[in-house]
Amino acid sequence: MSRLLRNLVGDRKGAAAVEFGLAIPVALVMLLGAMNMGIYLYFKNSMTTAIDETARAAILYPQPSDAELSTKFESNLLTAKKFGSAAVTLTRGTSTDGRKYVELVGTGSYPVNLVFVNLGSLPVRSTRRAYFQE
Repeated sequence: MSRLLRNLVGDRKGAAAVEFGLAIPVALVMLLGAMNMGIYLYFKNSMTTAIDETARAAILYPQPSDAELSTKFESNLLTAKKFGSAAVTLTRGTSTDGRKYVELVGTGSYPVNLVFVNLGSLPVRSTRRAYFQE
């Protein structure tokens, strides 16, 4: 019996397969996490760019309506729309020094999913205030 036990302890066959089996789930989660973080940053950057472009369009003459600005925001999101949800809120007002402005607030969320585990969603927010030329 002790001879059989010594042979089993000294046998190294299959050690690499066991180590691979232990390491692959960790490596897979890290890879998927990095991919999700990259897509989140792309979505966030797309929203910021869409808000910037909408702010530029808002100060043009003649002043576009809120519906036209919302359409402009949606069209500037490009392919980021398929990764998460986003919406824009427009608020028109007058500053303390009498200048008219429109404030654009883009809000959205990006769902984080690691194939087996749904981690919820990350919020995305971008704000710009565009002042009108008088």
